[in-house]
Amino acid sequence: MPAIAGIAFGAYLAFRLYSGLITDIETSQRKTVDLEYGNPITLDIFFEKVPVNTKFITNVGLIDPGLLASYDIAIDCGGHVVHSVLNVVDSTAPTATAVPVEMYCGEAPDPNTLVTDIFDLTKVTVEYDQGIPDLSKGGNFDIGVRLTDTSGNSSVVMVPFYVKDDHIAPTITGAGDISVVVGDTISYRSGITIKDNFDPDPDLKIDNSLVDLNVVGIYPLTYTVTDEVGNSRSLTVNVSVVSRPSAGVTGAEDEETIAQAYEMAEAVLDDILKVGMTDVEKAMKICYWVYHNIYFVSGTSDYTSWAAGAIKAFTTRRASCYGRWAATKALLDCAGIENICITRDSQYNHRVHYWCLCYINGGWYHCDPQYWGTAQYGYFIFMMTDDDLKRAYGNHDFNAELYPERATESVQRYINVFNGYVSPDFPYAEGD
Repeated sequence: MPAIAGIAFGAYLAFRLYSGLITDIETSQRKTVDLEYGNPITLDIFFEKVPVNTKFITNVGLIDPGLLASYDIAIDCGGHVVHSVLNVVDSTAPTATAVPVEMYCGEAPDPNTLVTDIFDLTKVTVEYDQGIPDLSKGGNFDIGVRLTDTSGNSSVVMVPFYVKDDHIAPTITGAGDISVVVGDTISYRSGITIKDNFDPDPDLKIDNSLVDLNVVGIYPLTYTVTDEVGNSRSLTVNVSVVSRPSAGVTGAEDEETIAQAYEMAEAVLDDILKVGMTDVEKAMKICYWVYHNIYFVSGTSDYTSWAAGAIKAFTTRRASCYGRWAATKALLDCAGIENICITRDSQYNHRVHYWCLCYINGGWYHCDPQYWGTAQYGYFIFMMTDDDLKRAYGNHDFNAELYPERATESVQRYINVFNGYVSPDFPYAEGD
């Protein structure tokens, strides 16, 4: 009896021990396990503490943890079999890198263009976090872009925006009326500068479709500059196609026109000249009168002939350098002062300029009633030698071989163009 009792007690203890082990296993076991996709399947995820002699019955090597699915997993815990449900899940939000935006006011760009390096194991949709933003005003903004994967996980990436509010057209500088000798070529782009407050390279178009460089006349030339958002500005100048620069005379001269020009010149001389004046004083009064009474306005002269140019200048009291020269010629002719037309070398920026060589006091001197200098200290050129002319304002480069030898002795200290004065000490040549 004692032996039987001992066996029975031993069996009871063994049962109690086994039952305790079973209880411990099932208490430690996780009945349902969520595994983040892409992670390995290991025993420790199914237990708080892995029992001894535990192994998978289910061949987990055949399960792809990169697929979202649920699986029944059988596990042998030292002869006791348990089952858990394995759910491969996605609970990680997508990540991405913001792409900073620099744009002009307008429609918001496609949100897919605002992020790069998107990372997620499922498909990701990209949209604005707070709806399509209003980018009609300029400024610096941080705009949220939401990334959402197929499992509903989402994150927001803040994208910096620099929105440029540009409603100002580019500027055009350096454009002005142009004179060109008939038959010459010209670079309309030369000397032109265009600038924009945002666009570093605005588009410049030059419309010279109405210009005929082979026919004397005045033609419109239009510059149009446009920035990359469409702001545009146009400027129209005149291209004066003039006759040969060495004479300033065309074949259109006629006695009637010349007579009219001289008649108008005589009327002016009656008011400004006095009996007994020297040629130097007469020439000074003539240039002084033209300087103060015929205002310089580009592109307003009549280039048909010098006489026509003089008539228009006397009538309108407005002219370009051609008309001012023509009026001066008419006055000098009527005053009995020999003169010829001299022009700037046409190679200078393709802009012709006309002035007079006057034979006064025994030599040829430069006389130009055009306004030169600054707004405060403007003056005109009178009886200058070539050396005087080089030191004066304005560009008077000319081909010296085309004209008679000029006087070399400067007389500038004896004249005052600001008040039309000739000093009594002027060194008149013998016989004048």
